[in-house]
Amino acid sequence: MDTLNKIINWFTDGSSNKLSYHYFSRKFTPMAFIGPALLVMAILLVFPLLFSFKLSFQQWHMIEQASPFWIGLDNYFELLANKQFWNSFGLQLLFVVVAVSFELLIGLLVAVLLNREFPGNKIIRALLLLPIFILPVVSGLTFRFMYNPQYGAINYFLKLIGFNSIAWLSHPETAFAAIIIQDIWRMWPFMFMILFAGLSSLPEEPYEAAIIDGASRWRTFLHITLPLLKPTIMTAIILRTVDALKAFSEIFVMTSGGPGNATTLLSVHIYKSAFKFWELGYSAASSYMLVFIAMIFTVLLVRNMFSE
Repeated sequence: MDTLNKIINWFTDGSSNKLSYHYFSRKFTPMAFIGPALLVMAILLVFPLLFSFKLSFQQWHMIEQASPFWIGLDNYFELLANKQFWNSFGLQLLFVVVAVSFELLIGLLVAVLLNREFPGNKIIRALLLLPIFILPVVSGLTFRFMYNPQYGAINYFLKLIGFNSIAWLSHPETAFAAIIIQDIWRMWPFMFMILFAGLSSLPEEPYEAAIIDGASRWRTFLHITLPLLKPTIMTAIILRTVDALKAFSEIFVMTSGGPGNATTLLSVHIYKSAFKFWELGYSAASSYMLVFIAMIFTVLLVRNMFSE
């Protein structure tokens, strides 16, 4: 009887053993709450990643083949030898460099200008953030109408000042510039938001010392503000670069990658490979090449952030 009582106490005494009800409750109750969320994430995120990674080593022409078959690294060799892939890669690089550079400059300029107290400053800062909340598709369609050569708002104002109408989306040079302008308009407030938060958190002591030493505003900005703001600037560049590398919706609704291949960025090239030519294995390999490029950008920028 004493032995039976000891066994019962061993299972029920939460203060003396690890197999008690309280122990299991304390350890596994949180998992019961987050378990469903983890399952949904696994289904929606992990499984597609693993499936697409496997597909990148297979050939699957959805119209002609019932199921994919293994071809190893052939898709990667094919895209490396594909001139259209390298053209899209070059356009993607140019798009990211130009768009992110202008967004950084505009965001930094506006953040510096608004980093002071004046009547209505909070309202102005809130209004400047509105373009971020516009969906990329809506922004792309809006700019497509604005660029219309016959009734677009941009050509209307050009005519008012004596210029001829321009078919913005029909010529390679102007079409590429048009999608960059759209991206800059929509995303520079993102840079402004991050940089303004960084400026607001800078310490006051270095600026007080600069005033005492008689430093000009420009020298104060160059030698105090920019060095102190460098981590914030690099963070903004990393976030915006990764986001710009996967820009697709606004470009697709504006030009569908045209005219010709003038605006076929890597993301558009991936879409066309999958849903126009039905080369799903090649498209998956191109997608992972884009992921690899984004990782290289991120590593280089992070290393620069922490370098002396």
